[in-house]
Amino acid sequence: MGTECHYFVCDVGNREEVYQQAKAVREKVGDVTILVNNAAVVHGKSLVDSDDHALLKSQHINALGQFWTTKAFLPRMLELQKGHIVCLNSVLALSAIPGAVDYCTSKASSFAFMESLTLGLLDCPGVNATTVLPFHTSTEMFQGMRIRFPNLFPPLKPEMVARRTVEAVQQNQAFLLLPWTMHILVVLKSIFPQAALEEIHKFAGSYTCMKTFKGRT
Repeated sequence: MGTECHYFVCDVGNREEVYQQAKAVREKVGDVTILVNNAAVVHGKSLVDSDDHALLKSQHINALGQFWTTKAFLPRMLELQKGHIVCLNSVLALSAIPGAVDYCTSKASSFAFMESLTLGLLDCPGVNATTVLPFHTSTEMFQGMRIRFPNLFPPLKPEMVARRTVEAVQQNQAFLLLPWTMHILVVLKSIFPQAALEEIHKFAGSYTCMKTFKGRT
């Protein structure tokens, strides 16, 4: 596309490494005014079947990683009064499913982090935040996922999620649920929590042949 690009390899779960790489980015490229937190891992096992190290890894990358990346870049955004923090989260942050206890927990924590951050930025001119909560997206991360109504709720295309994310950032939209039908799920959970829990269990189906997959920003 004729645009100069740079890449830096970094383990976002490692606080010191994030800070070091953030410094390297500023020295080579300049100020970062858009931060997209997208890195995540999922193991797809029950709590009792999960390795302790794997559980810690998912929390460090999916949740705590955002603390370090945001702390690394947000101060300069506030100084410039220009910036945007974007979080690619998941609808599972609002409605957990069986078989992915580490992922659901980390995404719920990530959502709380972004909600608190977004509220705190309301008094900061020029700096905004967007949290994207998509349904099952057709990537390697959730290979083997089976749902109850695949024709009614087909997997989202990554290109569509990316396009809608860009649009949400351009419009300074704080939260984006994809598809729009996920709003119904949130409303039903708040009104009929027990019934919603049972339906989610039926709807979610099961995870089979799910492999550990590490996403990257």
